[in-house]
Amino acid sequence: MIPGVVTSKLEATVRFHILGANGQSQAIDAIVDTGFEGFLSLPSVTVASLGLPWIYQDRTELIDARTIPIDIHSAVVIWNGKLRSIDVQALGGCNLIGMRLLAGHDLAIRVTDGGAVSIDGIP
Repeated sequence: MIPGVVTSKLEATVRFHILGANGQSQAIDAIVDTGFEGFLSLPSVTVASLGLPWIYQDRTELIDARTIPIDIHSAVVIWNGKLRSIDVQALGGCNLIGMRLLAGHDLAIRVTDGGAVSIDGIP
């Protein structure tokens, strides 16, 4: 299980680890975003500091219906106790977990300030 907490802004957040290019594990606090269909979105400065390798450029549609180019990088995260290779979008100013990272898991959120968040693998 991956535990988390709901913030005073009612954002469901969890902490997990991502491996940088040097193999070092770094804790990442991220907001669960069920409207984001990718794996993980990190600010470009975080992607650069981790040294995540660039894979390709894609296009993404923003909430205001604009479509913009976006760089996709490769990463390995420790997710539910296991190493998992994922794609990371370099975009925005906050860390977001998307539905592809949540696929195959149950998500429970007690939507109140300080409420519990849990992500459990589906057996």
